[in-house]
Amino acid sequence: MLSLCVPPRAGELCAPVRLRLPGDHSTQQLTSRHRVTGVEIGDGGVIVHVEITDPQTSRPIDVRFDVVPPGPPPTARSVLLGTVKRDGEPLEVYGTYLGVVADEN
Repeated sequence: MLSLCVPPRAGELCAPVRLRLPGDHSTQQLTSRHRVTGVEIGDGGVIVHVEITDPQTSRPIDVRFDVVPPGPPPTARSVLLGTVKRDGEPLEVYGTYLGVVADEN
């Protein structure tokens, strides 16, 4: 299990969510305290399994997900979350913490 920012506190309740990535390079919002528990090929694309803490107690962050052929990571800060096979082709799924979601006000 991995976190791209901060892992949940010991004993903290987490909600499991499945994020279907809309493409091979996409940005999603997570809670800052989260745990990535796996990746898989699912209905129509790559699915990332994440356990998130209560959004009321954990700041929202932006994370970029990259689904790429095996090789060097997309950036020095990218974390390998797992591998999948799509149409027989092996792919690596990376996550990169981009920062706290900016206020738009």
